[in-house]
Amino acid sequence: MSDEKQPILNVPTIVLAAILVLVVVHAGLNWLGQDWQVWSLYALSFIPARLSGGELVAAPQGAAVWSFVSYGVLHGDVFHLGSNCLWLMIFSTPVARRWGAGRYLALLAFTTIAGAAAMLALHWGAFIIMVGASAAVSGTMAAAAPIMFAPGFDRQGDPARQSALSFSALLQERQALFFIAVFLVLQLFTGTSQVMTSTAFLQERNIAWEAHIGGFVAGLLSFYLLDRGRRV
Repeated sequence: MSDEKQPILNVPTIVLAAILVLVVVHAGLNWLGQDWQVWSLYALSFIPARLSGGELVAAPQGAAVWSFVSYGVLHGDVFHLGSNCLWLMIFSTPVARRWGAGRYLALLAFTTIAGAAAMLALHWGAFIIMVGASAAVSGTMAAAAPIMFAPGFDRQGDPARQSALSFSALLQERQALFFIAVFLVLQLFTGTSQVMTSTAFLQERNIAWEAHIGGFVAGLLSFYLLDRGRRV
């Protein structure tokens, strides 16, 4: 019998660091007060009207560019923050353990941008304030699917040394297809009912399900792009 003890919380350092950034930003803005919170929305949140040439949005120069990523560090309240951090921890763990910090951070950035791009395409010119890391969370869910549903996947093992489903195999794996179908159905349901809280149109407390789907599609694409040529 081995005396080696497994850590209670076997989460990669880079995932904990990403979560810490979200928590520190939210706590810091709450501590700084309402003026800073309002400024952060105009400076960091994603607002489609910035790029449409329509309604002017007072913001620092360059916000139209960096807000494609920066909106992901803002959250509406503690529940919004906590739910994103929890799901990020669960689905990021196998991905970050397989890839390491660099590719994992690239995944977060790409899926966050994809979520904003989806919102921009479907809400061109709208003055909508979007915040939250849920596009990135959705992206990590998609990227984790080829790993988690591969035959012989072991949560306690090293994902870097385990096989992952090819895209064609993913489309034939019933559990993976069910996982993807449930995700898409939930997004369509919340898109029509707006009964849950996640990445939000801040002023209406509605879910930006479009950003979720954009992040999910980008996450699945990113997995097959970033997993190529990785070191084992």
